Amino acid sequence: MLWRIEWSRTLRQKESYVFLFTWMVTLVLLGGLGQALPVASAYTNVNSSLLTIIGLVLPLFVMLTTALQWGGERESKRLRLLTTYPLSMFRLIWMRYSAFLATQALIVTLAYALASFVVSMPLTTWFVLWTYSIGLIAYGAALGTFVGVIGRNRLQAVLLSFLIWIVMILLWPTILVSVIAWMPYGIQAEAMIGALFLNGFELLRVWVSAVLAAPDLFGAIYETFIDWLDGSIGTAVVGFTIATVILWMLSASAWWLRREGRHDSA
Repeated sequence: MLWRIEWSRTLRQKESYVFLFTWMVTLVLLGGLGQALPVASAYTNVNSSLLTIIGLVLPLFVMLTTALQWGGERESKRLRLLTTYPLSMFRLIWMRYSAFLATQALIVTLAYALASFVVSMPLTTWFVLWTYSIGLIAYGAALGTFVGVIGRNRLQAVLLSFLIWIVMILLWPTILVSVIAWMPYGIQAEAMIGALFLNGFELLRVWVSAVLAAPDLFGAIYETFIDWLDGSIGTAVVGFTIATVILWMLSASAWWLRREGRHDSA
């Protein structure tokens, strides 16, 4: 019953339908560019533009929306009321997370379905882009949940989400290159590959680029790794890594709520 209540609440939010309209217009405009300009149909033009916009906008929107919801629960004292229910903290976190994820997945699926009727692109490309979007939503919602739980109010949740987005999306390449440059040259390539698994957003971006692009796009030194990432084993490893981090962040959120509950009872 609580899951259905959360599902209904997220479906009634006007922001979700604004996002549906905006996302559909973006897909249609960028996809239509490839039809109007045949030379722009290569990966380095239309597909890369789609990946860039998806990778920039979607994590920010999902993290802010999720964190704001949890921040609002704190300010309205509804979160404290929910913790009195005979449910474990992890089940409570999972219930809200899964309801939000189901709603956003439905909205993104509708946007892709509607855009596919207007823009002619291979079905495989649509499916890969849709999978990439769902992965970003799942990862961003888990991260936003953790940020919203540890934040004391909506303002703190927004600021923390925006800061994490800046570091993990905008500044990540600069930070990564700056750190890797101090390492011995012989291990820099391995360090770059290992650093992918520290940032789920970047891991998903490289994976979808490996699936849609040629392996030599990343340089000959990474060609073997990109070929592996494009295969079934690499895809399974990426999925397992993202799922593991999501479960860890949800477990950390539940632990934080239990910790606060013990302090309140004391």
